[in-house]
Amino acid sequence: MSGSAGTTETGQALARLESAVERLAIVAARPRAPAAPGEGVSRAQVQAIADRLDETIARLRAALGEEDG
Repeated sequence: MSGSAGTTETGQALARLESAVERLAIVAARPRAPAAPGEGVSRAQVQAIADRLDETIARLRAALGEEDG
């Protein structure tokens, strides 16, 4: 793999990631009716999703050679 091909692939991957995060933000910002008891997503599930997203972002930063913070 040449350097420019890797850069192009990385740029495309970043664009897809940014697009996915933007779609998540749009959906999360939509008003929702209150969930009935027993419906919806539990706090534990939300935390598990957030943890996975944090891990994915950390792996992406490591792959791109960025430092935290």
